Amino acid sequence: RSKHEEIELVSLEEFYKEAPAEISRPAITLSEPHQQTLARLDWELEQRKRLAEKYKECLTSKEKILKEIEVKKEYLSSLQPRLNSIMQ
Repeated sequence: RSKHEEIELVSLEEFYKEAPAEISRPAITLSEPHQQTLARLDWELEQRKRLAEKYKECLTSKEKILKEIEVKKEYLSSLQPRLNSIMQ
């Protein structure tokens, strides 16, 4: 058994529909199961790299938003004493 058998790959139809031709190489992979598996694993790797990059971008965005929320909370908490001093 190989480790790749534990990975759930996209279906063949989806692979040939979505993968670029330089990865799917239908002229070769349709007739050679080994080359087909290698191409599907390459496509899986490309997708995972893309998703990992998107995940990092989302984490960065989340951190930025959390910092903005913290700044706004601090501003709002400092607003009450200022309002009290104005009222007096």
